[in-house]
Amino acid sequence: MKEFQINPEQAEVFLEALGISEVEKTEDGLKILIRSTLSTVPFTNIMMLVRPRRSPTHEEIIEDMLSLRGGPCGHYNPFMNEVLRYCGFDSKLVPAWMEGKLSHMAITVTIEDEDWWLDFGNGHPYLTPIRIGSDSVHTHAGLTYRIRAHSDGKFTLEHLLPNSERFSENYVFTTEGVPFSFFDEMVKAHYTTPDFGPFLQGVRFIRFPEGEMLAVRDHQLLRTNNGEMEKERIEDISKMEKIIDSSFQQATYPLRKGLEVLGWS
Repeated sequence: MKEFQINPEQAEVFLEALGISEVEKTEDGLKILIRSTLSTVPFTNIMMLVRPRRSPTHEEIIEDMLSLRGGPCGHYNPFMNEVLRYCGFDSKLVPAWMEGKLSHMAITVTIEDEDWWLDFGNGHPYLTPIRIGSDSVHTHAGLTYRIRAHSDGKFTLEHLLPNSERFSENYVFTTEGVPFSFFDEMVKAHYTTPDFGPFLQGVRFIRFPEGEMLAVRDHQLLRTNNGEMEKERIEDISKMEKIIDSSFQQATYPLRKGLEVLGWS
């Protein structure tokens, strides 16, 4: 099977939709691309719910991203890895393990002989890339995170959640690049096995306008204001539809069909 690719015209269409004409191959250029993308294109599982229980086709991934509909990590990171390559970055997909199970993918890029980690596609995506080997700690939208090195050459992404005193492991990753096909079985499991992850058991929409979180997570509307989390109960489907229509208006979504798959009414 052909490896995942996008063509230059598709990369240009995507960047133009974000209002980006050129991306500098620097840390600052990387930050601008990440923030511009995550402010507009949501991490979401809605198309996972409404499509058949199978892996998405490459064409479906590209369609969802070019339409600004977004998607989960198996959409977002392979697509953005290709956009980064188009922009001239030395970019690659890397595998990640949660609780010892291969269940995620991230991205590393090399800038002036230094490797940088970034991840557009976790359930709480990250606005700031981290240089591999640094001790830097970053915070946005209520989440603090850092990377710690292992003696075996692997790395751990750690989270410090609000009201917590200790960092905890989110996932372990390597910096060895792999093709998208490396994740075939993992992606299939996300789309076919309800208990492999959370994304066949609830609904997720999240983006970061102006760096603040705007999210629907099951029956809650989550927003941050200067990093402080605000939560609001979504009482019924009609209210959820109004929130999606007004807060994620960059694309149209088959929300009601997705909620029917979940058995919500």
